[in-house]
Amino acid sequence: MSAQANGVHHSEAQSTSRLAHGISIAALVTAKMRFLGPMIIIYLVGYLGVTVLAGFAKKFMALKVIGSFNVGFALIAGNYILSWVLALIYVYVASAILDPLIEQAVAPVTSGRGQR
Repeated sequence: MSAQANGVHHSEAQSTSRLAHGISIAALVTAKMRFLGPMIIIYLVGYLGVTVLAGFAKKFMALKVIGSFNVGFALIAGNYILSWVLALIYVYVASAILDPLIEQAVAPVTSGRGQR
């Protein structure tokens, strides 16, 4: 009877661990989407904006800024800079916020591996 009680207790512990693991993963996905969603929208608006301007506002894109450097070149350079800035922001967010959440989500799964 004691073995059965241990089995029930062990099963409840596993169920609680699975629930906590599921909550950790849900928190990770929520945090990741909270940062990735706006970053994707910002990038797409910038990228598609330059594309639309190149197609429909050719005179605006041809305006000279300095010498032969025009607005089109400036906006394209701005897209490269935007890409790098967003990548650096993601690296910071991933290391400061997402990595600890990943460790929390993986801990219940990896904690039992060393006991075999």
